[in-house]
Amino acid sequence: MFFAPAFSQNIPVMKYGYARVSLESQSLDLQLDALKKAQCEVIFSEKISGRKKERPELLKLLNKLQKGDSVICYKLDRLGRSLVDLVNLISQFEEKEIRFVSISDGIDTSTTGSKLLLNIMMCIADFEVSLVSERTKAALEAAKKRGVKLGRPKGISKRMQNKRKQVKSLFAEGLRPFEIQKIVGISKPTYYRYLEV
Repeated sequence: MFFAPAFSQNIPVMKYGYARVSLESQSLDLQLDALKKAQCEVIFSEKISGRKKERPELLKLLNKLQKGDSVICYKLDRLGRSLVDLVNLISQFEEKEIRFVSISDGIDTSTTGSKLLLNIMMCIADFEVSLVSERTKAALEAAKKRGVKLGRPKGISKRMQNKRKQVKSLFAEGLRPFEIQKIVGISKPTYYRYLEV
């Protein structure tokens, strides 16, 4: 069966479940039901945005894991904040010989097909990181050549004016909104407000 233990019967293994929703108003029931059906012995759940770096329940889960254990989640996006984050977590599991299962995505790292899929994901994640880095460097160089001052200027009003110029300049270079927000250090609403002015 899909959730049959893939490791030696001599090793005491645990099946850990992880469930997450982004908002307090959202329900965990669907995920929890699926994890119970998958016979998870311990389930860690939290209501917290995937964008937040610190996810206390996920951290507790990671600290509990031992060789031969399984981590089961309902869907890939419940575990990782991004493709890069997801790949890093799954790489940690692989190093510790932890089996990972994503119920909805049909991924089980004890199978050859899933291992192939995860290797492809790792290549894509590496490419994504390189691409963002190259685009950011190129945009910063182009902005400097046009005389745009980067960094934190003195004074609140000057700082805002400079950030607005940075946003417009980087936007003209073709960077994506999340890349510009990260470089300039502003929120999504501020980014769109600066573009309108």
